[in-house]
Amino acid sequence: MDYKEIIDDIKSSDYVILGIGKEIYNSDDDSVYENLKKILESIGHVNYFIVSTDKTGNIRNKGLNEKRIVCPVNQGNTEEEEKQWDFYNKWLSSSLAKKLVILEAGEDFSNPNIIRWPFERIVMINQKSRLYRVNNTFYQIPKEINDRAQAVEMNGVQFIKELVKYC
Repeated sequence: MDYKEIIDDIKSSDYVILGIGKEIYNSDDDSVYENLKKILESIGHVNYFIVSTDKTGNIRNKGLNEKRIVCPVNQGNTEEEEKQWDFYNKWLSSSLAKKLVILEAGEDFSNPNIIRWPFERIVMINQKSRLYRVNNTFYQIPKEINDRAQAVEMNGVQFIKELVKYC
C-alpha cells in the first residue's frame, strides 16, 4: 500500500469523508486524534466531514472541528446530532459529480447503515469518488465498486499513525 498515494489522492480531491469507527474511538491511544488533526490540517483547502458511530460523542472533545463532525448514534445529544446529520446530508449532496475521497477507518458491522453501506452507495453513485476501507477484520470491498475502492487489512489506529507520516 502506498500511503503517499492516498494522501495525494485526498489532497487533490474536492471533498473528503472520514469515517471513524470502533477501532479508533475505542482505542486507548489518544495520539490518533493528534494524528487526525495533522492530516486534516495538511489537506488545507479540501472540504471534509467526519462521520463517527461513537455512541458517547467523545470525538467532539478531541480538538477536531465540531462543525465538521456528525455522530448520528450519539446517545448524549440526539437533537444536536439530528441537526448536524441534516447539515451533513446537504453537504454530501453538494459533493455529487465532484472528486470525493472516502477514508473509512476502523468501522465494523455494529451500525452498517451509518458508515459502511452509505459509503459504498456513495461510491456506486459518484463516479468521481474513491473509497479506502481500513479494518483489521472487516476490510472487504463489494465487487460493484472494486475499481474505485481499496481494502486495507490493518487496524485503523495503526493506519492513521502511518498515514500521518506522509502529510
